[in-house]
Amino acid sequence: MLKIAVTTAGTPLDSLPPKIRAAIPKALTGLAFDVRDALREEMQSVFDQPRAFTLNAFRVQPATSENGEAVVWAMPKQAQYLRWEIEGGSRASKGFEHKLGMFGGRVAVPVGKFDAQFERSPKGFVGRLIRDVEAGKGSKRFFTGTPNGGGRGEGVWARAGRGGGKLLKVMSFEDSAKYEERLDVQAVAQRISGLKWESKLLRAMGVA
Repeated sequence: MLKIAVTTAGTPLDSLPPKIRAAIPKALTGLAFDVRDALREEMQSVFDQPRAFTLNAFRVQPATSENGEAVVWAMPKQAQYLRWEIEGGSRASKGFEHKLGMFGGRVAVPVGKFDAQFERSPKGFVGRLIRDVEAGKGSKRFFTGTPNGGGRGEGVWARAGRGGGKLLKVMSFEDSAKYEERLDVQAVAQRISGLKWESKLLRAMGVA
């Protein structure tokens, strides 16, 4: 699971005065929601027109009086691709790429508007591609290869327009897929904690 823990930094709850100990779960949970909202703003800043599916990726598990920890976590589907934006690195080719006829470590990278479709439902989108590609000449919409003319490159293509006369590139075949670290979740969490922890705790204690 892709998650960020918002904690009391190792301070045992039972070592704190009763009033503070009682306020800690509420304060931690409120801080976790602020971290979630800040991550949403950060994704809007570092990603190119992210979809609501991505912006709503993070959820909050509230703190309790027993654990002293609130957790900000990413939904499993979104975590599959967000981790590359968080950790960076190069991914290996996957089974669906082999089914598309790609070997030797080559990968398929969604392009244009199809990137959003892949983002929302990677398994469903890839499943439709594979079914059409495996149908060969009987394919209704998608096919692999390099269209004649225009130097448009190898990849997965979609037939569009009346009679399928227009071609749209769905995925580009690349030698590798390298991701840069664009979403620094720890930096966001630390910044929000530094800015808001004291006020959250005081408010939970009824002081502010």
